[in-house]
Amino acid sequence: MTFTRFIDRAARILTAVLPVIVAVLLTVLRIPNELEMIAEDELYQQAGVIPDNIKIIAIDETTLDRLGPYSGWDRSCFAELIEALNADSAAKPLVIGLDVIFSGTDNSAADERLVAAARDAGNVVLASKLDTDTHAARSDDGGYALKTFIGGEVTAFDELSAVCESGFTNIIIDSDGFVRRAYTSVENGGRVYKSFAGIIAEKAAGVDVLSGLPTTVELRYTGNPGEFETVPMSMVLDGTVPAGYFRDSVVLVGAYEEGMLDSYKVPIDRQTEMYGVECHANAVTAFLEHRFIESVPLWAEIIAAAVVAAAFGLIMRKCRLRTCVLAMAGIVVGYPAAALALFGLTGVRASVIFIPLGVVLEFLVFVLARYVELQKNRADEMQKMLFSMADCMAEAIEGRTPYNANHTKNVAERSVRMLDYINQMHRERRTDLHFSKKDRNQLYLAAMLHDVGKMDIPLEVMDKPTKLGHHEEPLRARLEIIRQRLLNDALTGALPKEKADEQLAQIQGFLDKLGLYNCGRKLEAEEWAVIDRMSATVYRSADGEEIPFLTPQENDDLHIRAGTLSDDERRIMQSHVVYTDKILSHMHFGADYRDVRAMAANHHELLNGKGYPNGIGADKLDTMTRILTIMDIYDSLIADDRPYKKAKSVKAAFEILDEEAAAGKVDKALLDIAKEIWLTGDKTDKTDKKGDNA
Repeated sequence: MTFTRFIDRAARILTAVLPVIVAVLLTVLRIPNELEMIAEDELYQQAGVIPDNIKIIAIDETTLDRLGPYSGWDRSCFAELIEALNADSAAKPLVIGLDVIFSGTDNSAADERLVAAARDAGNVVLASKLDTDTHAARSDDGGYALKTFIGGEVTAFDELSAVCESGFTNIIIDSDGFVRRAYTSVENGGRVYKSFAGIIAEKAAGVDVLSGLPTTVELRYTGNPGEFETVPMSMVLDGTVPAGYFRDSVVLVGAYEEGMLDSYKVPIDRQTEMYGVECHANAVTAFLEHRFIESVPLWAEIIAAAVVAAAFGLIMRKCRLRTCVLAMAGIVVGYPAAALALFGLTGVRASVIFIPLGVVLEFLVFVLARYVELQKNRADEMQKMLFSMADCMAEAIEGRTPYNANHTKNVAERSVRMLDYINQMHRERRTDLHFSKKDRNQLYLAAMLHDVGKMDIPLEVMDKPTKLGHHEEPLRARLEIIRQRLLNDALTGALPKEKADEQLAQIQGFLDKLGLYNCGRKLEAEEWAVIDRMSATVYRSADGEEIPFLTPQENDDLHIRAGTLSDDERRIMQSHVVYTDKILSHMHFGADYRDVRAMAANHHELLNGKGYPNGIGADKLDTMTRILTIMDIYDSLIADDRPYKKAKSVKAAFEILDEEAAAGKVDKALLDIAKEIWLTGDKTDKTDKKGDNA
């Protein structure tokens, strides 16, 4: 398996597994918890039927107006209230819960009256306050954990406490500032402290309602703020509300005015605060009616999160996007609906946000993955299209001529092989040079397009196999005509036989060696002399007609020093790089292939500035262009499909390239790497058809 395939497969696995992991982690870590709290409050906290036997006697604004500021009250007010409520033993309340802490005493008559009233009533429950502290303590396993310790209890003065039960009124406030839970009881140092609401509920029910309950319970609120029956304390004291109104009821007495600073935010109505005495009324109702919210076990929610996320992941992989969106919407809406149905049937609460949020995140992950895959596929398709277009153009170029038909592909293959070899050297720490995949693609594309300008070069120049090219046949035809006329002149006596024979021998000798004169090799001095003599010879007929043995054009062609192209033809041939640049200027390569045009257009430029078409030097020729230049020259030297020259051996080709490097034309360091590959390394390269011994 290639590294790319391994990464692709790993990405697919991660895409499939990650959403399940995220969904599970969201459920375990309960993130975002405050958002979940809001959702659960809206879903599960629905008001119930307010019990008609739980009533509140409010220390409200009306009462304060009549009795004066609370700080100035003596305790006879509460004694009078207890006495009034219990005046008729047949119509007295079941329980009177005083949400007031009567700490300290001055042994006044008012205090004594309160103690006597509470003792005689026998149904009064007092409020207390636990002094708690949380810090690290050693656990049973030898480690440390945060534990809550009770430093003490603030209770009513001793005489009053002796005649009444007391329960602590500590409120549990969640991290978002809302009161959702209530204490049942707390054990500390072998002593069990019961909550204020718990004791009231037990006295009202006549049984131990707290047995079996955990230390804290989550309340399912019955009433919204202001919904419990509330009577101002002043109206009870003045008899406006008769004591019989509270017969067999649970009566809670407490602050019911904003200035007394005893109000809290509650989940059943997130906009309106609830007085502490109302919170206790809801807690008493919950204890009596077992209105608690129990949670689905964490392990069950983890399993549900994993199953839902995995199922949705399967839908995402198998179905179209529209189906996936509908499935996601179904889960986002349906899961809370199912959770609400479960709660209605069992009273057990499941989280509302975490699993749907995990599904939404899963959807986003898959959409992002699909988008990335789509963009990758599009990029791959664009690259394939670009490369196939380059292949087509190379095929079109090479299809114009039977010569150098494999040149483009050979140069491309050798260029990228050299680049790969340099990267291998870099991994072996033998060079600082290294190239990216983008560099490799650019070099390959530039090599495939480097000769695209040859489509604008006339075939008679590009395909010219000899110095004379298409002029050879007219030359031979003309010399044949001259030969026939010389024979005729000799027979008619118009020309002495010796003279005719001399010219006939000159023509025949020239034709016998024309193939040697006409090829691309460099001629010897005696061969130049034969051509010069032919150029100077003219056939003259009896009537004065003159026919030159060689025309000026033919003479110029045969006087080409090397190769088969004249200076003008060579300039035309060299212009193919100008046409390459012009053609490629109309192509949009994008950021990943922005250097292709320059590399293709500059592959005949040399480091010493004596290349063409622009004569730019080393400072403007990047490494990949230098590689392309070397490979272009190398392939031209060893190619065996050129009619105007013999193929060089690999060794001879590199000897010529060494001379070019010594002259400052090509990069010597890169040439040495090329020699390491093809001269001293693997000689079985399929592109090197000649081998070292060619």
